[in-house]
Amino acid sequence: MATRIACTALTGRIVQGRVNAAGNAFTGEKKDITSDVLKAVIDKAEFHGGEFEIASGDEKWTVTVTKEATPTKGGEAS
Repeated sequence: MATRIACTALTGRIVQGRVNAAGNAFTGEKKDITSDVLKAVIDKAEFHGGEFEIASGDEKWTVTVTKEATPTKGGEAS
C-alpha cells in the first residue's frame, strides 16, 4: 500500500496515511501533519526570499509567505 498526503474536505486539515490499492481512500489510521506541512512551506518560502511557484501541467500557483509582527502587551508590534 502507498502512503499519501491529502487535505480533508471537512476540516481542511492535512493528513498522511496509507491508501487502498485503487488510491482513492485511506485505510487504517491517518496522522494529522498540518503543522509540519505548513512549517515546511514557510521554510521553503524563506529559502526562496518569501515567494515560490508551483507548476503542474497548465496550472501555476504563486505561494507568498509574509512574516507579520507579533503584538506585545503594550499594543505595539515587536
